[in-house]
Amino acid sequence: MIKQLYIEYIQKSRIFLYPALDIKRGSSVTPIETYVSWKDHYTVDDNKLICLYHIRTDQEFKTFEKIKLFANSKFDDFQYVGEDKGVYVFDLSIYKYEYSAFLEGKYSKFAEDYKQNVLSFFKQSKTHQEYIDSYLYPEKYIDKYAEILSSNDFKSIKEALIEVGELCEKPDFDKEDLKLEVLKLELTK
Repeated sequence: MIKQLYIEYIQKSRIFLYPALDIKRGSSVTPIETYVSWKDHYTVDDNKLICLYHIRTDQEFKTFEKIKLFANSKFDDFQYVGEDKGVYVFDLSIYKYEYSAFLEGKYSKFAEDYKQNVLSFFKQSKTHQEYIDSYLYPEKYIDKYAEILSSNDFKSIKEALIEVGELCEKPDFDKEDLKLEVLKLELTK
């Protein structure tokens, strides 16, 4: 049951775009973070999901990397950025409509099958799933959010929420931008 709202910024690409990769939640291999742009490499207009991972040497990671990352139908590029970290870039052009809605913070406008994919990703966590459901289907939660936000003027808070139409803020594109440099390896003869 939603009792309070998130105050800290939550990475929107991780919530709304990462599930498009069809990687099941709960694996011991998870990205450090996800992004929609990468300084000097990709902009938000490129329809990319950029995932920063710790590169591990164990068999579990190698299998995950081979099957879930490199063999992913949306895989586009890999760059080593040093300190045992790698950036895996995925092309989400097949979700152009959802990607555009994501950039505008219009999560409730996603296609129904895409919404179900996002919800399915979070099905293991009842708490997270309810928040995600409220972002995807805000009309069901307007009264609850108005109740949490209102101190004494429920009606005007509710009207404002209805007017905005979304219960999750837009992505902060500065926080959704990876700011790491690619490690350039020098070959010696």
